[in-house]
Amino acid sequence: MKSQVALVKLTLCGPSDVGKEIEIAREVIEDWNRSHAEARGLLIKHRHWSKDTYPDVRDRTQAVVNPQIIDDAKVLVAIFWSRFGTPTGVAGSGTEEGIRRSVAAGRKTFIYFSDLEPAPADANKTQLDLVWKYRQELRDSKTALAWNFKSRNEFRKLFTNHLGLVMNAFEAPKPPKRERQARVTKAQTAKGKNIRQQMADRDINNYYSHPPKVENVMERRPGSVTAEEEFQISKWIEKLADGETKLTRKRAFGMWRNRFYNKFKVTKTGELDSEQMNSVEAWYRKSVAIQISGMKYSASDLLRDKRIGSIKGNMRKMGIKDDQEYYRDLSNRLKLKKPFSSLKDLTNANLGRVYRKVKEDYDAWKAQP
Repeated sequence: MKSQVALVKLTLCGPSDVGKEIEIAREVIEDWNRSHAEARGLLIKHRHWSKDTYPDVRDRTQAVVNPQIIDDAKVLVAIFWSRFGTPTGVAGSGTEEGIRRSVAAGRKTFIYFSDLEPAPADANKTQLDLVWKYRQELRDSKTALAWNFKSRNEFRKLFTNHLGLVMNAFEAPKPPKRERQARVTKAQTAKGKNIRQQMADRDINNYYSHPPKVENVMERRPGSVTAEEEFQISKWIEKLADGETKLTRKRAFGMWRNRFYNKFKVTKTGELDSEQMNSVEAWYRKSVAIQISGMKYSASDLLRDKRIGSIKGNMRKMGIKDDQEYYRDLSNRLKLKKPFSSLKDLTNANLGRVYRKVKEDYDAWKAQP
């Protein structure tokens, strides 16, 4: 364990519609800290204006936020979806101003764009256009590299990888040099916080600010799982947790870890015998199979809901107010055997055809000058 730990300040920023992505980023950072902080001698401190700033009425809002969490950040992470934000008087939004200051200072700056569908029900066309314009500006500049993602699970994977890579650029503080101690040749005594070493020809006094600590190292029980086997079990539990779509990663990991403990009647992994690894692997594979089968049952409904939401969202963007008239037009153009009055009445195949046709209409509408 390293005696010193360096603090790496990381600021998360984005408009109000990326709250879930901000929470995912926090979880990824906390996972990194648990797994690597002590070994690497680096601890990431994540900040966000909602929890890490204090009120101050002496200046405009962003000017108050900047010195508190922007200007001293080693890494800035910005996320956009359907909103660009509110103008600050200096930039188009607080997030953009934070990016400008971070780039100008030569700090590491991550920018992500969400391509999640459908867009939020309250999405504003002006805000959508601002995000798209900024995205194009970064792309055309040829000096910036931004990333986009189509699902929150993809964002988690991208940010996990990018965080690991950027942390390789930071170095842990070097431990203080230890002074060589004279060799004890005759006797050694210890009193209080001072250790006196007596030598045959002279006395040498070494003074310590704290008494030496004795560490108890617990040896593994003969026949218990090895360190490699413990690591494999943790990876299996982690994969099962990643397969949960309705829970946060932290809660999913805790749920599967408790299921594992209850199944094998232990309170920690080290209590298992190495010969039980075959049983553990069988439990893992059976759990994955059950998890996948449950996902298959709900996949069709999830796809229908996503497509219906996307169709409705695109219709709102195009300003279509008479659904029934538009549905009749779609029925004629697609040559459906029976006109429909509700998206829920369509078969999966016809819903897919309607989804693609509406997307074509939206793309054509958007391309209009």
